[in-house]
Amino acid sequence: MPVFRSASVLAILFSIGVGSAVAQTIVPKLDESGRRGEMARLMKEKSATQFDQADASKDGKLSKEEVATVSNYLAENFEKRDLNKDGFLSWEEFVGHDRWAK
Repeated sequence: MPVFRSASVLAILFSIGVGSAVAQTIVPKLDESGRRGEMARLMKEKSATQFDQADASKDGKLSKEEVATVSNYLAENFEKRDLNKDGFLSWEEFVGHDRWAK
């Protein structure tokens, strides 16, 4: 039984590791060619427009009140997205990754 349990634990850890590797690379690069790159550029443009629209204070970060002006979902999940717990969303926290520089 211990061998089976060890194999099961290894299989689970492996699948988690593979899943996290995929999750880290699912966001396409902006210079990627084809449809994925095109969609990435469009989404970055849309996200940048929303971020700039919400940034009323023009300080490069968004308070919960500012976020609420462009996204109810982000406002409701603000604490989860605020990874450094500073009370604001940076560009990376707003888009949910660091693959697209602002």
